[in-house]
Amino acid sequence: MKRTIFMMIAFYGLTFSLNAQNNLGKTDDLGRLAIAAIVPAQAEGIPPSAHQLLVNKMGQIAVQNGLGATPVNPRFCMIPLVNVLEKEITPTAPPMQALTLDITFYIVDALSQNIFSQTSIQAKGVGQTEDKAYIQAIREINIKSGQFKGFVERGKEKIIEFYNSQCDVILKNAQALAGQKQYEEALFILLSVPDVCRECYDKCMDLSIDIYQQYADYKCTEYLSGARASWANMDVDRAAEYLGKITPDMQCYKEASQLVDQITQKQIADGANVWQFKMKKYDDSIEKDKMMIQAVKEVAKSWAYWGAAPYFNWDWSWIYTKK
Repeated sequence: MKRTIFMMIAFYGLTFSLNAQNNLGKTDDLGRLAIAAIVPAQAEGIPPSAHQLLVNKMGQIAVQNGLGATPVNPRFCMIPLVNVLEKEITPTAPPMQALTLDITFYIVDALSQNIFSQTSIQAKGVGQTEDKAYIQAIREINIKSGQFKGFVERGKEKIIEFYNSQCDVILKNAQALAGQKQYEEALFILLSVPDVCRECYDKCMDLSIDIYQQYADYKCTEYLSGARASWANMDVDRAAEYLGKITPDMQCYKEASQLVDQITQKQIADGANVWQFKMKKYDDSIEKDKMMIQAVKEVAKSWAYWGAAPYFNWDWSWIYTKK
């Protein structure tokens, strides 16, 4: 899979998610079917002053039709195409700019570059300048129109169909990334599958636990090596920093605990203040599996926000070549 798609959220502020209409209960952002409302730079003709207003309108359409929360993986997007049908100067004092716009909204898969759903409306606006006429026209968009409800529902059905048909590909891709020690990206891909696609979602969650364990053990070796090197240099604070990252689900936890005991005994023997550092432990009131699932989600979210940044290179021109 292309990695560029996963960092779009870091560059576009206002996003909305398709909240699956099912009986699966609440879930967090990584488990939601989501779209992002975006006005790309390639959307020619739309005044900069109207960009954010149009994004807001698309977001309101999403919310009005059962959307909520901010998606972490906005590969599915709502994109506008605006054409000017009529432009005239009104015979008034003072004269005003009058525009009739044809606005087409698309729900697209930005990765496969497929259009899942589209709908068009006409909007009219009048203002002292052309920019103000644009803004007035966009303000007149009726977000409660039944036309938009059908538009969103068609898009949602196509997105669900996509995940149901591509599940094996998603699983194999995640396994391949894990084999290359790209664990964070693998976990992000798995947790991006919405829970409305229940069968695929369950398979991805099962695999995510296995891959997280590989990730945890890999990181544990790194942290323990850092702690030992710091202790060899008698840098207790640095050693504590590394040891503090080691959790009970990691394979080297026992060795890390032994190093803590060694440092503690040395501190006591040297007459230093008793070292108060203690290894992390499971809370008996919380099941281990639940803690691991939460850890998986934290790793995936961290990669979404930070790890994908070097790969960002997105071009939206394809959507406008299909007009």
